[in-house]
Amino acid sequence: MESSNTLGKYQILREIARSNDIVYEAIDPGINRRVALKELCLPPNLTGAQKRERIERFYREAKAAGRLAHPNIVTIYDAGEQNGRYYIAMEFLEGQDLQNAMQARGGAMPVPEAVSIALAICDALAYAHQQGVVHRDIKPDNIQILPGGLVKLTDFGIARLMSEPSITQDGQVFGTPSYMSPEQVAGKPLDHRTDIFSLGVVLFEMLAGRKPFTGDSVVTITYNIMNMDPALPPGVPPYLTQIIRGAMAKDPNQRYTTAAEMADDLRNERASGSVTGQFNAQPTHYGGAGLPPPGGYAPSGGYSQPAPPIPDPFGGAAKQIDLPLPPPPRRPMVINPEIKAFFTLAAVVLGLIALFLFSVWALNAAYQGYMERQGESKTARDMELGAKAYDAHDYDTAIRHFRRALDISPKSGAGETARKNLASCYVAKGTDQYNAGHLTLAADMFREAIKHDPKSAAAHYALGNTLQRVGSVDDALAEWRKAVEVGAGTQEGRLAGEAAGWVYFNRGVERFNNGQTKEALDSWTKVIEVAPGSEVSNQAQERINQQFAAPVN
Repeated sequence: MESSNTLGKYQILREIARSNDIVYEAIDPGINRRVALKELCLPPNLTGAQKRERIERFYREAKAAGRLAHPNIVTIYDAGEQNGRYYIAMEFLEGQDLQNAMQARGGAMPVPEAVSIALAICDALAYAHQQGVVHRDIKPDNIQILPGGLVKLTDFGIARLMSEPSITQDGQVFGTPSYMSPEQVAGKPLDHRTDIFSLGVVLFEMLAGRKPFTGDSVVTITYNIMNMDPALPPGVPPYLTQIIRGAMAKDPNQRYTTAAEMADDLRNERASGSVTGQFNAQPTHYGGAGLPPPGGYAPSGGYSQPAPPIPDPFGGAAKQIDLPLPPPPRRPMVINPEIKAFFTLAAVVLGLIALFLFSVWALNAAYQGYMERQGESKTARDMELGAKAYDAHDYDTAIRHFRRALDISPKSGAGETARKNLASCYVAKGTDQYNAGHLTLAADMFREAIKHDPKSAAAHYALGNTLQRVGSVDDALAEWRKAVEVGAGTQEGRLAGEAAGWVYFNRGVERFNNGQTKEALDSWTKVIEVAPGSEVSNQAQERINQQFAAPVN
């Protein structure tokens, strides 16, 4: 995208970054303020709907960050459009991002520095979450360290405003793979706890000098996120290990409830001095169920020794007390040598049986563990091969690999992802049949997709289109209404609603012309129900206003 010397009211000085968008250093000449000016890049091959979604998502960043005023969050000044060029003006930040800072060190960061950075992001997230903003892309590249040490959270490009409907389609995944939460990988609905998981990943990387979840492909990385529990190096203080576990729990209900709670534990630990390596008491908000050792916890955070005996306050000799003598010892029982030999032999036999059973159990457990590891490896491999085949439009091969991954791990997070991928393959395969005019085969493919993912709005919408073409209009309406139900807020849901709306609208016109006024009103009301805010909905409302200004008899 070409740039001129100005964009909006801003004078561009130079380009400083380019990825999905372009970032310039610019000047606001009215107040002589230096700003970072981000311009949206729109590829020329986008459809109208894709272009509108990109613009809406771009402005969502300005709207999300623009409502936040916090010292640890980048400040948004302005957003606008000029001659089809869309831009956001924001605070210009010096220094370097956390990713470059870690690369410059070539390894783990000092514990106090890592804790200070994590605390600043905790404070930023606690404030953002209170304002109903979920960042969804916490990673070192989006954390800026200014020359004075101030830390800023940046790039709200895929942030979610909890008070507004999502513009992310059902099952659609946004974010950076190595830092995603398990629910983000699975394409499930997200809340503020996904940011807490990602911050735990960043804190792990600062302390360990490496990412917790790695792999040769995106499929392997996301599989590890769903199934692996990485271990921190031995040098990390135990208390910080507990905090990271509390942030990186697979189940969101097992994580910190808020970023403020995580910040409290980090502050308490920093105040106690244990971030230098000394072990302190258990975290306040996570863990803390263990019993103290004998003697309790010492005030300094280390273990204390049992208290010494209290000396006699009078210093005198102990008073003698007359006690009754114990009864004489009983005569020892003599065991028959033959009985003793029998019990000894029985004990040996039982011991051998117990040892045999334990060996069988241990071998079985080892075998089961080996098979589970083999299954995990095979699942990851099949997921990777399926993804490559899908990208190459070889849908039959992709289906074979995803189905095998599902058979190996049917109840895991990887299995759920394989199920959704299977549905996507059948939708793509059905679309090819539809475009070739093979409507019966296309309908079979779309039904197969729905069998694997009943909440696939794309499959219901495509099946509705196919049924309409073969003349099954009522069945098409049922599928479109299902797409509206499961795909609320998605592009497929809106398109299905409009398709159903036009059928209801035309039925209303036909019934009205035949004198069936109440039936016509019912049809036009259904238009407004399934396609609110659309062109067909507006026409239906106009018909109702024109034809039914007076009560219907």
